Amino acid sequence: MKFHRTRRLLLVAGALLCLCPAVAGEPLGRPLHPVRLLLGYPPGGGGDMMGRAIAARLGEQLGQPVIVVNRPGAGSAIAAAELMRAPADGSTLLLADSALLLTPGAPGKAGQDAMHFTPIGQVGQLAFALVVHPDFPAQNLREWLAEVRARPGRYAYASPGVGTIGHLGVEQLRKAAGLDLLHVPYKGGGQAMADLMAGQVEMGFLSLPAALNASEAGRLRLLAVSSPGRSPLLPSVPALAEVWPRLQVQTSVFMLAPPGLSPERSGQLNAALRKVMSSEAIRAEFAAQGAGIRLGSPAELALQLRQERQSLGALVESLGPALD
Repeated sequence: MKFHRTRRLLLVAGALLCLCPAVAGEPLGRPLHPVRLLLGYPPGGGGDMMGRAIAARLGEQLGQPVIVVNRPGAGSAIAAAELMRAPADGSTLLLADSALLLTPGAPGKAGQDAMHFTPIGQVGQLAFALVVHPDFPAQNLREWLAEVRARPGRYAYASPGVGTIGHLGVEQLRKAAGLDLLHVPYKGGGQAMADLMAGQVEMGFLSLPAALNASEAGRLRLLAVSSPGRSPLLPSVPALAEVWPRLQVQTSVFMLAPPGLSPERSGQLNAALRKVMSSEAIRAEFAAQGAGIRLGSPAELALQLRQERQSLGALVESLGPALD
């Protein structure tokens, strides 16, 4: 009897192993450990806010945890370098923005080439906002221009870092308006925001989601947005393009994987990302922050990156010594 009871237990155990592929090996080609989502920004900025909103929902779609890992600095080049070293199994991803597309020879850029990575999918677009500390002697864009022009070299502006889209945006504004401003680069929008709210720097050009929250809390004064038109959330705040039609500053946000990721895994990740970005919850959350959503295949993202890289290269060349 003992023999038959033992034999039955072994048969049941074998059946359970067949029903639990996670014990015997990787389920459906997915890694057993959590997915790491690298962010090239410190906590608190617009990119960080987007990444954390996506991570939890992406984990639900993939059936495995997605953990946010902040690797700020150098316009996401530090995070990109870590992605380059990661295994090509989809266990490490990067949420990046257009700053990563700047050519290796651009000022301040020493990271990996974005075109070397495996494209996963588009995520969205972020506009920027010109903000000042509440004590700054200007209540609107017109008064700000008058104050800055009256005191050339007196004021400094904070940006998320050298060579970031925020940096390029202010340099465009500086050139178009003939302004003399000092640049104070940070390792990301969160750190710049903290110093702005503390009054350590007078003004900044930061992502709209983060600037909007600080403005609503009375911690900063929002003077203008960089989108082509006014934000529906801020109908009384002018767009810079109303004064300078060519001054439209937005950054694309997208997801990348290490080089060499299989088409099957990239397709699986893209499908999961598209479901996340199509959900009503994420659409509502992004809309409340003034962020746009974009959807697309890996091939469509690859085309977008090539086109943006060309346009950003032309912008860097036009600004020339201003970025030194």
